[in-house]
Amino acid sequence: MKNLLLILIAVLGTAFVVQAQTDYQQWECHHFKAKAGQEEAFEKALAEHNKKFHNESPYKTGIFEKRTGPYSGTYELAMGPMTFTDMEGRPSSEAHNTHWRKVLELAEPLGETIYWRADKDIVYAPEGAENFSTMRWRNSTLLPGGGKRFKALMSDVVDVMKAKGYNASFRMYWRFGMSEGPHVVTELGMENLAFFDEPITFQEDFDEIHGEGAYDRFVEDISKCVDRSKTYDELVNFRSDLSSDY
Repeated sequence: MKNLLLILIAVLGTAFVVQAQTDYQQWECHHFKAKAGQEEAFEKALAEHNKKFHNESPYKTGIFEKRTGPYSGTYELAMGPMTFTDMEGRPSSEAHNTHWRKVLELAEPLGETIYWRADKDIVYAPEGAENFSTMRWRNSTLLPGGGKRFKALMSDVVDVMKAKGYNASFRMYWRFGMSEGPHVVTELGMENLAFFDEPITFQEDFDEIHGEGAYDRFVEDISKCVDRSKTYDELVNFRSDLSSDY
């Protein structure tokens, strides 16, 4: 009886671990730059590839065109959301691989493959957010031990956006694995860039929701958990014409 109890505990423990390890949304991301003079051909081949070979979940692929930041003029490919287990079944047929090699002949890979995992707690999505195609990605490099404090601060941001009904969405993604950074990306989604021409009331709204002087403390706390010298923003457009059919 004692041995049976130990077996049951082991099985239940394993089941719990499996659930915890697969209960997430994660994207595999790559950067590419079209070769000079091949921009049109690259986009055509990329669109054809995604709509032919990546139209089944969890291997759908979204394409984001970067307008500003260190990767201006490049494309980010985000396949998922999927788990590491899902990756074992990714498209790999001979036809897929042959076509992908043709796409790569028109482009130059940039940087490394990165896995970005969504934070389930840091989410604000007003009605219509699923149609937002313009985003600001803020890339942050955390100081040692700064993750917990940073998440708490972003939770405060979500509280303000919810209370004030901002016409913009907000999500946060953690980089998987050890790296020099950036370690976390916050995504501000909007209908279009005209959002930035609207009156900026975030500081006043923050103090109203969290108390007088809260915004100043927020800024101070950001500096305690983030290396501000390595923070950078990217304005990006989601290119549905180049992506899988959603």
